[in-house]
Amino acid sequence: MCSSEIKDVQEDNPVSSLYLLLWNLELPPTSYPDSLEELLDEEEEPEEIETVMNVVPSAYHQYLDVFSKVKAERLPLNHACDHHIELERSLPQAGVIYSLSNQESDTLRAYISETIKKDFIWPSSSSTAAPVPFFKKKDGGLYLCVDYHKLNDVTSVGTLPNVG
Repeated sequence: MCSSEIKDVQEDNPVSSLYLLLWNLELPPTSYPDSLEELLDEEEEPEEIETVMNVVPSAYHQYLDVFSKVKAERLPLNHACDHHIELERSLPQAGVIYSLSNQESDTLRAYISETIKKDFIWPSSSSTAAPVPFFKKKDGGLYLCVDYHKLNDVTSVGTLPNVG
Protein backbone atom coordinates (compact mmCIF):
# COMPACT_ATOMS: atom_id res chain seq x y z
CA MET A 1 0.00 0.00 0.00
CA CYS A 2 1.62 3.25 -1.15
CA SER A 3 0.99 6.87 -0.19
CA SER A 4 -1.78 7.50 -2.76
CA GLU A 5 -3.71 4.45 -1.56
CA ILE A 6 -3.21 5.49 2.06
CA LYS A 7 -4.51 9.02 1.33
CA ASP A 8 -7.66 7.51 -0.22
CA VAL A 9 -8.23 5.42 2.90
CA GLN A 10 -7.65 8.42 5.16
CA GLU A 11 -10.23 10.46 3.30
CA ASP A 12 -12.80 7.65 3.44
CA ASN A 13 -12.30 6.64 7.06
CA PRO A 14 -9.66 8.56 9.01
CA VAL A 15 -10.21 6.58 12.24
CA SER A 16 -9.27 3.20 10.80
CA SER A 17 -6.61 4.46 8.39
CA LEU A 18 -3.71 3.78 10.74
CA TYR A 19 -4.97 0.28 11.51
CA LEU A 20 -5.34 -0.47 7.80
CA LEU A 21 -1.88 0.90 7.16
CA LEU A 22 -0.37 -1.35 9.82
CA TRP A 23 -2.29 -4.42 8.59
CA ASN A 24 -1.11 -3.98 5.02
CA LEU A 25 2.56 -3.48 5.72
CA GLU A 26 4.43 -6.33 4.11
CA LEU A 27 7.22 -6.70 6.63
CA PRO A 28 9.51 -9.71 6.69
CA PRO A 29 9.00 -11.98 9.71
CA THR A 30 11.26 -11.11 12.60
CA SER A 31 12.93 -13.89 14.51
CA TYR A 32 15.10 -13.46 17.54
CA PRO A 33 18.02 -15.76 18.30
CA ASP A 34 17.32 -18.40 20.91
CA SER A 35 20.93 -19.31 21.54
CA LEU A 36 24.55 -18.43 20.99
CA GLU A 37 24.74 -21.05 18.23
CA GLU A 38 21.95 -19.38 16.27
CA LEU A 39 23.86 -16.11 16.30
CA LEU A 40 27.00 -17.94 15.21
CA ASP A 41 25.16 -19.08 12.08
CA GLU A 42 25.30 -15.43 10.96
CA GLU A 43 29.13 -15.71 10.73
CA GLU A 44 29.60 -13.56 13.83
CA GLU A 45 32.82 -13.98 15.79
CA PRO A 46 32.20 -16.02 18.99
CA GLU A 47 34.36 -13.66 21.07
CA GLU A 48 32.32 -10.64 19.98
CA ILE A 49 29.03 -12.36 20.81
CA GLU A 50 30.28 -13.42 24.23
CA THR A 51 31.44 -9.85 24.90
CA VAL A 52 28.01 -8.50 23.96
CA MET A 53 26.32 -11.16 26.11
CA ASN A 54 28.44 -10.07 29.08
CA VAL A 55 27.58 -6.39 28.62
CA VAL A 56 23.85 -6.74 27.85
CA PRO A 57 21.65 -7.76 30.82
CA SER A 58 20.21 -11.27 30.49
CA ALA A 59 16.65 -9.90 30.34
CA TYR A 60 17.54 -8.43 26.93
CA HIS A 61 19.41 -11.39 25.45
CA GLN A 62 16.49 -12.05 23.09
CA TYR A 63 17.49 -8.81 21.34
CA LEU A 64 21.18 -9.64 20.88
CA ASP A 65 20.79 -9.56 17.09
CA VAL A 66 20.53 -5.77 17.37
CA PHE A 67 24.25 -5.74 18.22
CA SER A 68 25.28 -8.00 15.34
CA LYS A 69 28.09 -6.51 13.25
CA VAL A 70 27.16 -8.86 10.39
CA LYS A 71 23.58 -7.51 10.25
CA ALA A 72 24.82 -3.93 10.59
CA GLU A 73 26.90 -4.43 7.44
CA ARG A 74 23.84 -4.74 5.19
CA LEU A 75 20.67 -2.79 4.53
CA PRO A 76 17.24 -4.11 5.49
CA LEU A 77 15.06 -5.79 2.86
CA ASN A 78 13.01 -3.61 0.52
CA HIS A 79 9.34 -3.17 1.36
CA ALA A 80 6.28 -2.56 -0.80
CA CYS A 81 6.70 1.20 -0.30
CA ASP A 82 10.29 2.33 0.03
CA HIS A 83 11.10 5.80 1.32
CA HIS A 84 11.54 8.69 -1.04
CA ILE A 85 11.87 12.44 -0.47
CA GLU A 86 9.52 14.84 -2.23
CA LEU A 87 10.77 18.38 -2.78
CA GLU A 88 8.56 21.49 -2.71
CA ARG A 89 10.74 23.34 -5.20
CA SER A 90 13.98 22.88 -7.09
CA LEU A 91 17.08 21.46 -5.47
CA PRO A 92 19.18 23.84 -3.39
CA GLN A 93 22.28 25.30 -4.94
CA ALA A 94 25.63 23.89 -3.93
CA GLY A 95 26.66 25.29 -0.57
CA VAL A 96 29.93 26.26 1.01
CA ILE A 97 32.92 24.12 0.16
CA TYR A 98 35.04 23.43 3.22
CA SER A 99 38.73 22.76 2.81
CA LEU A 100 39.72 19.50 4.47
CA SER A 101 42.88 18.64 6.35
CA ASN A 102 44.77 15.50 5.31
CA GLN A 103 43.24 13.57 8.22
CA GLU A 104 39.71 14.75 7.29
CA SER A 105 40.27 13.92 3.62
CA ASP A 106 41.53 10.41 4.48
CA THR A 107 38.58 9.83 6.85
CA LEU A 108 36.09 10.97 4.19
CA ARG A 109 37.66 8.77 1.48
CA ALA A 110 37.65 5.76 3.83
CA TYR A 111 33.99 6.38 4.75
CA ILE A 112 32.92 6.74 1.12
CA SER A 113 34.77 3.63 -0.07
CA GLU A 114 33.46 1.57 2.88
CA THR A 115 29.82 2.60 2.37
CA ILE A 116 30.03 2.09 -1.41
CA LYS A 117 31.39 -1.42 -0.78
CA LYS A 118 28.39 -2.14 1.50
CA ASP A 119 25.96 -0.65 -1.09
CA PHE A 120 24.76 1.89 1.49
CA ILE A 121 25.55 4.68 -0.98
CA TRP A 122 26.33 4.76 -4.68
CA PRO A 123 27.71 7.32 -7.13
CA SER A 124 25.29 10.11 -7.95
CA SER A 125 24.94 12.63 -10.76
CA SER A 126 22.89 15.04 -8.64
CA SER A 127 23.41 18.74 -9.28
CA THR A 128 23.46 19.49 -5.56
CA ALA A 129 25.66 18.49 -2.67
CA ALA A 130 25.72 18.77 1.10
CA PRO A 131 28.71 20.04 3.05
CA VAL A 132 30.56 17.50 5.20
CA PRO A 133 32.05 19.15 8.30
CA PHE A 134 34.08 17.10 10.79
CA PHE A 135 34.08 17.28 14.57
CA LYS A 136 36.78 16.00 16.87
CA LYS A 137 35.96 13.04 19.10
CA LYS A 138 37.28 12.79 22.66
CA ASP A 139 39.69 10.06 21.55
CA GLY A 140 41.19 12.32 18.85
CA GLY A 141 39.33 10.67 15.96
CA LEU A 142 36.98 12.49 13.64
CA TYR A 143 33.18 12.41 13.56
CA LEU A 144 31.81 12.87 10.04
CA CYS A 145 28.61 14.92 9.83
CA VAL A 146 26.55 15.66 6.71
CA ASP A 147 24.84 19.07 6.79
CA TYR A 148 21.40 18.61 5.21
CA HIS A 149 19.95 21.98 6.32
CA LYS A 150 19.53 23.37 2.78
CA LEU A 151 17.95 20.13 1.53
CA ASN A 152 15.61 20.08 4.54
CA ASP A 153 14.47 23.63 3.65
CA VAL A 154 13.05 22.46 0.29
CA THR A 155 11.73 19.07 1.48
CA SER A 156 7.96 18.65 1.41
CA VAL A 157 6.63 17.71 4.84
CA GLY A 158 4.24 14.77 4.51
CA THR A 159 0.92 14.48 6.30
CA LEU A 160 1.28 10.75 6.82
CA PRO A 161 2.92 9.26 9.89
CA ASN A 162 6.43 7.85 9.57
CA VAL A 163 5.79 4.12 9.77
CA GLY A 164 8.26 1.48 9.23
